[in-house]
Amino acid sequence: MEIPAFERAVQLAEQFGPFLFAVLFILVITRTAHGYYREAITRTNPPASTEERRTYRFYFLCSVWTGLVVMALAIGWWLYANWRGGNFYQVAILNLKDNEGISADYFTKSVQRPLVPGGTPIHDVYLLIVRDRPFQVGEKFALSYYKFGPAPESGLVGVDPVPLEITYSGKPMESFRVNVQDGVPTLITINAFQPGLLMGSTASDPFLSEREGERR
Repeated sequence: MEIPAFERAVQLAEQFGPFLFAVLFILVITRTAHGYYREAITRTNPPASTEERRTYRFYFLCSVWTGLVVMALAIGWWLYANWRGGNFYQVAILNLKDNEGISADYFTKSVQRPLVPGGTPIHDVYLLIVRDRPFQVGEKFALSYYKFGPAPESGLVGVDPVPLEITYSGKPMESFRVNVQDGVPTLITINAFQPGLLMGSTASDPFLSEREGERR
C-alpha cells in the first residue's frame, strides 16, 4: 500500500472508529466464512462430511451474529457520540479600544462595533472554549491582554502581554470588560450576554458555525 493511501486509511479509521470496524468485519470475516461454508456444501469431489458442513455452518452463523452485534454497538457509539456533543463555554470581552487586543489558545473572533460619526472605535472579542468533558465551577482559563502604543519610527518593537484569568462560574456564556487601574488590567463581569445586540445583527451567536462543526 502506498503511503498516501495508508494515511487516508488511518484518517478514515480515526474518523469513523467502531463503525468502520463493523463494516470491515462484515465485508471480510462474514464473507470469508460464507465462502468456506458454500464451498463445503457444494463440493462433490470429495463431498464434505456432515461434521465438516456443520463446522463451517457454525462458523458462518457465528460471524453473522457477531457482525450484527458489532454493527449494533457501532450504531450505539455513533448515537452516543453525536447526542453527547461537546461542552462549550463562550466568553465575550467587550468595549475594547483600537489599541487593545486579546489573544488566547481558543477559538477567537473579533467583532468591530458600528462606528458613530465622531465616536471612538471599539470592538468585542469572543472566545469559544470547547472540550469533551464538563467544565468545573472555579476552573481557570488563561488569556493575554495587549495594549499597543504609538508606532515606532524605525525597527520593530514587541508588545508584552499581560496574563489574565477567567474563572468559570457555571454559566455557558459570560461577558467581561477590561478595567485598567494604575496600569494594571483586570476583568470585570458584565451580567448579561447578548451577542446579537452587541454585534448589531440578526446573528444570535457569533460562534454558531464553529459549534455546529464541532457537533458534526
